[in-house]
Formats: sequence, structure tokens, C-alpha cells
Amino acid sequence: MSYDPGKNQAGNPQRINNRTQLRSNGQLLFMIQGFNLNDFNAMTEEPDKKTLFSKGNLIFYGLAMLISLFAVYYFGEIKTDIRLFREINPGWLLLAVLGQIGTYFFGAVVYQQLLTGFHIHIRQTVWKLFKISFITLFFNQTIPSAGISGNTFLFQYLHKYKVAVNNIVALVAVELLSFYAAIELVIILTAAFSLLWSYMPRLLYLLLGIGFMVYFLLGMGINLLANKRVISALKKKLSSAKLFAKPGNMLQTFSAANGPVVRPIAFFKEHPGAAYRAIGLQVLIFLSDTFTILALFRGFGTPVHMLTVSAGFLLTRIISLLPVAPGGLILYESSMTYFFSRLGVPFNQALVITLLYRALSFWLPMIIGFFVYKKMRRE
Repeated sequence: MSYDPGKNQAGNPQRINNRTQLRSNGQLLFMIQGFNLNDFNAMTEEPDKKTLFSKGNLIFYGLAMLISLFAVYYFGEIKTDIRLFREINPGWLLLAVLGQIGTYFFGAVVYQQLLTGFHIHIRQTVWKLFKISFITLFFNQTIPSAGISGNTFLFQYLHKYKVAVNNIVALVAVELLSFYAAIELVIILTAAFSLLWSYMPRLLYLLLGIGFMVYFLLGMGINLLANKRVISALKKKLSSAKLFAKPGNMLQTFSAANGPVVRPIAFFKEHPGAAYRAIGLQVLIFLSDTFTILALFRGFGTPVHMLTVSAGFLLTRIISLLPVAPGGLILYESSMTYFFSRLGVPFNQALVITLLYRALSFWLPMIIGFFVYKKMRRE
């Protein structure tokens, strides 16, 4: 019997309006990386237009303060980015910007494919999904969480359209699994081509292997979270030890509110076309980022092989999984510069390209995403 995520067991469309169940499922997404539930409560609260200091406005003010602090603390880096942009070839700079726009466009198409696969029929233009993709990628850049933090906004947005809670959780899980699968595919291809051409130091192969295992375990975890029996058994094991009582309570909350959430692997089997398209589009997102970096290198007249760019960027993505600081600041810049230099790029050029890429992928989207997020909350 095939599973249709848009219908319940009786064959009728699901309409779940239980706010308590919604928040329990939504809290799961926030708690996976240990985020504060107060932040989630503030994001999912209905905006109070009459109150100046509503929770939604406080989030807006908080983001404004965060951006201001970043701008002040990293003012020297921002000034350097602006000066470097004046020196790059304008044509290649335009191509680099288009590469970044491509990441948001392909992200929007991923959402479109999954909404269709889950039979979630809400009227959303590609432009609207593009803005959602922009905000989710903005949050993913700001809060290192293996793609989880950005999907909390998607959860909130779909809830406004009365989408069944279980469908939202399942859609987010499938999106995450497609992302992990795409990164693992890129890791395999990068390692294979590098071995063929003896392209990387041995230490970097070890890091690729570690990254593959981390993403594999993340994917297994996302898939298992849809299995209530596994969650219940794990909850009992954790609750028996005082040290793990808090994680056990978290699992109990999810187990009680989970309901008939389709497991991502089941969705992949029932809808292989939509699943493979989602994975392919996730690969295109990675390639768009890679193209951005390649265009920046060419803009300064530096001939760099595509495999060098792909390997350096991929290794940086793996290291940036560590939640050291918001946006992976310092860690991201230093690791990307280090990996490019280990792959044969002169250190000074690697540092320049890293700063420019971060300006296009982090600093500029942070400013724009700040206003896009505020506008979409009002809609």
C-alpha cells in the first residue's frame, strides 16, 4: 500500500489545527542542535501589530543589533572587502553574483518539488519560494546547524497556510536528507577525481572521510526521528541515567507529538522522481557556490582548477559544521584559506578570495535577509 503524505488513513485530506502538536514538532527542529526554545517560541508567536515590543518585533530588533555588532567588530574586514571589490574584473564579479543568486533559485525549486511531492497545494510563485530559500540559507549561514536552523522558518511559514503539521515535519526531514545525500555524493566524486589525479594531501582525504560519516549519521538520525518505537526505546534508555534526563524528556515530547510522520526513506521509495530531483538540485546549489568562488579567482586573473575550488569549498563546509560562533566566523575564513593554500593556491590569493566570497555569501545576504525576513513576517 503506497503512502500519500497529503492524505490520512481514511483517504481524506489531513487538516491538523492542533497548535500544541505544531509547537511540539517545531520545537524538535530547534532542539536538535540544542537551541533555546525561547527563540523558537518567539519566532512562532503570532505578531501583535498593536504592540511595539511584541516578540516578533523583538526578534527584528535583535537581528538589527546582531548585524550592528558584526559590522562594528568586523569593520576592518568589511572595509577590506569593499576595497577588493573595486579591484576585481567587473565581468567576473557579475558572474560571481549570478552564481550566488543561483543558490537561492535552486533552493526555491527544491521546495517547489517537495511541496508537489507531498501534495501540499498552496499558491506559491517561484519568486515567493526564492525569498523563502534566501531566508533559510541566511539562517543556515548564521547558525551552523547542518541545515536545520533555516528550516525552522520554513516550518513557521507553512503553518500559516494551515498545512498539516506532520506533512511539514516530513517535508523538512526529506529536504534535510536530500541535502545530506547531495553532499555525500559530492564528497565521493571529489575524492574519486582527486585520487585519479593525485590531487590532495592525505590529511584532506581523512577529513573528507570524516565529513562523509558525519553527514551519514545526520541522515540516519533524521530518518530515525520519524520512528516512534526507536524514539520510545531511546527515551527509556536515556531517562534511566540522570545525566541524560534532559535529552530523554526532549525525545518524550517528540514521541508524544510525532503522529503518522512519513519517514524520509519511505518518501524516497514512493516518490523517487521528486527525491532524485531534490538531490540533483541540492548538488546544483553546491556547484553554484563553487562557480561563485571560481569566478572570483578568475576575476583576479588566477587560473585555478575546478576540482581545487570544489575540494577546498567542500572541506570548509565540513569544518564549518562545528558550532563555534555565529556564521562560523573566524573558523570559516581561516579554514577556507588554509585548505586552498594546501591545495596549491598562494596564501595571499586564497585569503583575498575567501574574504570576497564571504562578503557575497554571508555579509550581503545578512543585510538583505534582515529586511526580507521582516517583510515576509508582515505578509
